[in-house]
Amino acid sequence: MHKIMMTYPLFKEAMDILNNKTDLFLSNSGQIEPFVKQLSDADAFITRNVHPTIEQLEKCPNLKIIGIPGVGYQNYDIDYLNKRGIAIVYCPGINFRSVAEHALTLALSLSKNIVRDNNEIRKGNYGIRNSFDNREMLGKNVGIVGFGAIGKETAKLFSAIGLKIYVYDPFVDEKLCKNDGYTYCCSLDELLLNADIVSLHMPSTDETYHMFSYCQFEKMKKDAIIINCARGSVIDEDALIEALVSGKLLAAGLDVMEKEPFDCENKLFELDNVVFTPHVAGVTVESSSKIHKMIVETTLKLLDGIYIDNIANKEVLKHPRWKNLKKP
Repeated sequence: MHKIMMTYPLFKEAMDILNNKTDLFLSNSGQIEPFVKQLSDADAFITRNVHPTIEQLEKCPNLKIIGIPGVGYQNYDIDYLNKRGIAIVYCPGINFRSVAEHALTLALSLSKNIVRDNNEIRKGNYGIRNSFDNREMLGKNVGIVGFGAIGKETAKLFSAIGLKIYVYDPFVDEKLCKNDGYTYCCSLDELLLNADIVSLHMPSTDETYHMFSYCQFEKMKKDAIIINCARGSVIDEDALIEALVSGKLLAAGLDVMEKEPFDCENKLFELDNVVFTPHVAGVTVESSSKIHKMIVETTLKLLDGIYIDNIANKEVLKHPRWKNLKKP
């Protein structure tokens, strides 16, 4: 039996597979260091938001796979993993609908002041209804930054309720946008000048680090809303705070932040015009069930010597460990 270590349990169907087909150690902990011995014996480590350090991985000669029930693997040193022959198995293309719905929900919540009004009503302040500052979204412009599977689905949902879509993604063919009736922007500046709502859906890379900072917020429309369901690193949080405090931006909806778990000492938490969710845009019953089953089945398949396509660091397949993989 393959030895698997896992930090937290998955959905029942995935757990049933692991319990029946593997020698499973479940730490039920966000800490790795107390369980390095178990990790050192493991063939695969399936982890949710817990990342072993290189120092810890050095103690794990048997480890072949790090399984991520999601898509984010930017916290790992890919060159190091490739040299060690450790494959990252991940789950792209599963939760795009969940994330798109979440982005739309944040935009609606901020436009309608749902969180604020709920909090005030609970305090007995029924007079909050006289604020007259809720906004309709019909006819507004939405800027989608990043037009992969999630960006496309987000555009579809916003378009369905009557918003005009502007798209910026330098890696996407302009024709794809125009075929759907969207406006393709040749530059980010063009999108920022037009969008009432900006929804971010790009990956975390060196190029996208602090892609939204003082200059970009200054170019946005006054009273614009920004939604981030991408990665925390794409926004310069100091610049965002200034834009929100000064009144340049109306509000922000953040599912991700630069530091996770979120630091509640962050000044963003002092602002009433920000709505937070704890990196759960892609975490629904439906998407999680599919993702958890996928990560377990494909991890075990690779351990059995069968090629799978959902390997993030495909260069690792050049390592001698994987030279005899069979085609499925």
